[in-house]
Amino acid sequence: MNFNLRARRRTTLVAAAASAAAAALYLLVGLEAVQVVTDAPATSDVRTFGLTAGAAFVVLAILLFAFERPVVWLLAALFQVGVIAMYVAVAPQRDPPVEVWGLLIKACQVVILAGVTILLLRRPHDAGGPVALHQRRI
Repeated sequence: MNFNLRARRRTTLVAAAASAAAAALYLLVGLEAVQVVTDAPATSDVRTFGLTAGAAFVVLAILLFAFERPVVWLLAALFQVGVIAMYVAVAPQRDPPVEVWGLLIKACQVVILAGVTILLLRRPHDAGGPVALHQRRI
């Protein structure tokens, strides 16, 4: 199956949009507009966590949108796997262990992970090369 430039760009835009959505949700957490834990320990700083994670996902959305490069896709995939794994690892220590906002963010991350995985597996041999750059601008 030929994964043409239009399909690749569409997949990239979906992954970038999912990253922007995750960023917005994390920013809501950071601004404490939504409640994610009912009993946060004194050492927990939900504001810093939410704002930092939101900023990271904004940067990821920009990188995905601006650079169609396998290294960006690989780093995005590794980042998603790491964040999802940390969420699952920390869940038993939280009250509640899972909540709707966290699950919505994880859904966004699954979309990002699926998108960048598709991009990595179906990339043409010249992905990111001078020909691809020229074709993308046309």
